Amino acid sequence: MSMSMKLMSAVLLSVGIGSAGAAWAASGTADVPGSVAEGKDFGCGAKGQKACPMQGWMKTVMQSATTSGDGAKIASALEYVASKPPPGMPRWVAISKDGAEKAKKGDIDGAKASCKACHDLYKAEYKAKLRDAAF
Repeated sequence: MSMSMKLMSAVLLSVGIGSAGAAWAASGTADVPGSVAEGKDFGCGAKGQKACPMQGWMKTVMQSATTSGDGAKIASALEYVASKPPPGMPRWVAISKDGAEKAKKGDIDGAKASCKACHDLYKAEYKAKLRDAAF
């Protein structure tokens, strides 16, 4: 089992069956149960469902800031994002802070590029594992 699969299993199991299950999954001593391998029903984010916490924040705060082109608003939003790093996503803070600095200097395209870099690196993993986490 790959390290990323072990980590994903540990995260999902810790939510579903507690830390003992997370330790079990991380150890790689047994196969991942089918219910975990199939994925979690988050109850948010899909068509017809309420927005997940970060998704809703991104749509209201970040989208508004980037659409306005206001560097101060974008910087503030990116600084907030930097303050909320999820576990296992080590470049999250640096990417967000870099974008905030660019926004403060008026480099809106550079700030938006940091958003894209973070999305390219983490969006799929975040959606698969943490989409219903508080933000």
